[in-house]
Amino acid sequence: MQQNREFILEDEIDLKELFKTLWSYKKFIILFTSLITVFSIVYVMTLNPKAIYKGSLLIKIGEIKTQSSLELIDNPYNLKYLIESEYNIEKTPKKKTETGIEVSIPRSTNSLIVINAKYYSKTDIKDKIENIYNDLVKNQKEKLKMYDEFIPSKKIGNIKIEDDSINKPKKKLIVLVVFLFGFISSIILVFFLEFIKGMEKKKNFN
Repeated sequence: MQQNREFILEDEIDLKELFKTLWSYKKFIILFTSLITVFSIVYVMTLNPKAIYKGSLLIKIGEIKTQSSLELIDNPYNLKYLIESEYNIEKTPKKKTETGIEVSIPRSTNSLIVINAKYYSKTDIKDKIENIYNDLVKNQKEKLKMYDEFIPSKKIGNIKIEDDSINKPKKKLIVLVVFLFGFISSIILVFFLEFIKGMEKKKNFN
């Protein structure tokens, strides 16, 4: 019991010494943290990249009536491949800030396809997606001539374009992270300086 009290007392003394050390360097901690934070504010103020916008269109693949049942005009995966080949679209995932067209198939579906576009201009997004959709419908018309009954492919809603750019930097978050980094770094530097001082005292004592 007595030994536990001694440990608790030693911990309290260590915490007091730790606080005293940090308090003695309070000006250094405040100055260092402030400088780092100011530099981060200046930096984020210069982060004004050219805005990139994103738009998408959901397409329902049409169906043709055969003797037995309804069948899709095109398999969604085949259609995805054809569009990518026609427009030389990269099949590997693009970076968030890279412009271009992407084709995707929603999960758990077999009759839907999504055309995504990322460009600097909202007009370009609309035009690119519209062109792909028109070409898709045009190509399918040739197939549909062979059938008497069919449901053509159609848009599900209009082309949706996000109001905000996708590459807008999170300036407040950057400043906050840098502030915390600067504060923690200043404390580490304080203990490092105290360690150096302790080493010098030992050398002088010896």
